[in-house]
Amino acid sequence: MSTVEEKQSKFSRGLLLFFIGATALFFIVLIVLFLMSTFGKSEKEAVALLAGNHYAIVKEENSYTLYDQKENKPILEDVNGYFGARNIRSYVKNDTELVSIDEKEEEYTKKPLEKASQAEKAMFKKMKKLE
Repeated sequence: MSTVEEKQSKFSRGLLLFFIGATALFFIVLIVLFLMSTFGKSEKEAVALLAGNHYAIVKEENSYTLYDQKENKPILEDVNGYFGARNIRSYVKNDTELVSIDEKEEEYTKKPLEKASQAEKAMFKKMKKLE
């Protein structure tokens, strides 16, 4: 083989490897973009974030739900009002239950509305209504 043929052979091998690498990179980027578009989007819209974003009131199709975002589980469904007081306590309620969230400790307690204290019942008037 002559040196010209060797140079052409090395060049064509290098060009082939470049195109294989570029094609592989292209498909990897496509797969990542597909996964991001599939799993990255959420049809849920956060209406309020409580206790340092630990809890969120999320608007779903026809209702609102209080979620524990760290455990990704619902706490209270059909939420119809909330009152958020930073660094103190936040309150979230539906027609039958009340959730009281300690903003500092990021903990919550859930109880029936009938067992709400007078101070908690007074808080109902200050709550932002969700419809």
